Amino acid sequence: MWWSTLVGRLEGAGALDPLTAAAGQVVDRVLPKGPLKDALHGTWLGHPVHPLLVAVPIGLWTGTTLLDLTGGSRSAARRLVGAGVLAAAPSVAAGWADWSELGTFERPKRVGLVHAAANAVTTAVYAASWVARARGDHGRGRDLALAGSLGLAVGGYLGGHLAYSEGVGVNRNADEQPEPTTWTDACDAADLAPGQLLRVEVGEQQVVLVERGGQVFAMSATCSHLGGPLEQGEVVPGDRDGDGDGDGACLVCPWHESRFRLRDGGVARGPATSPQRAYDVRTAGGRLQVRVRR
Repeated sequence: MWWSTLVGRLEGAGALDPLTAAAGQVVDRVLPKGPLKDALHGTWLGHPVHPLLVAVPIGLWTGTTLLDLTGGSRSAARRLVGAGVLAAAPSVAAGWADWSELGTFERPKRVGLVHAAANAVTTAVYAASWVARARGDHGRGRDLALAGSLGLAVGGYLGGHLAYSEGVGVNRNADEQPEPTTWTDACDAADLAPGQLLRVEVGEQQVVLVERGGQVFAMSATCSHLGGPLEQGEVVPGDRDGDGDGDGACLVCPWHESRFRLRDGGVARGPATSPQRAYDVRTAGGRLQVRVRR
């Protein structure tokens, strides 16, 4: 269909790359890695928070359109428009936070930039609608809101494309099976040197083994964020409870620096929001064996 063709051309529009690079630098300065950016990613929620926040202005502005088309309360319509403009702010912040962590994935970055531009224009049009209504020009306010709804459709379509066609925000390990459930051979214990990261195939699962302080940890080898190879990452120290024993050590993804706790695969720092599947490890007859942790 023609809109799919247009989006395909947008994905390949290398002319947008200087703009994406400049925008990325700005976002990184305004939203550096840390607790605020993690909150905007949704690390506390277990999946991206942006889709949740987007629903609020969409719902408010849809209610505005319904009131405008059915002759509903003008004052209620004006309040809905204004509330939608205000509610767009946290959604925009979360969207930029996620977009800035796409790294070298140029196709979704190009689409995401146009998605953001469409939503910015849409928000500006709705803000103009609120101003017109506040001045008593309800006809102009209604017309602007209807125009804004078209922009909302464009931005929504591109957002859907990013999620469902480009896989932005999707847990790359969602289709992993919770197996093996019984102790299964992974490799010779001598194959894993102290401090080494080793990727092994256990059944149909890709697992990364990590030796640290005489203990072996195991988790899914593919980063849940955008599929980075965790065996190419590094282990950094951490302290879960402040007692200095370093039990909060994390495996850092080499692509976008998400941090996963060795002890349970949980997300210690984004942009990842979904944890890695953790495995129990034991040594039997000189072999390392793993089973999925329940």
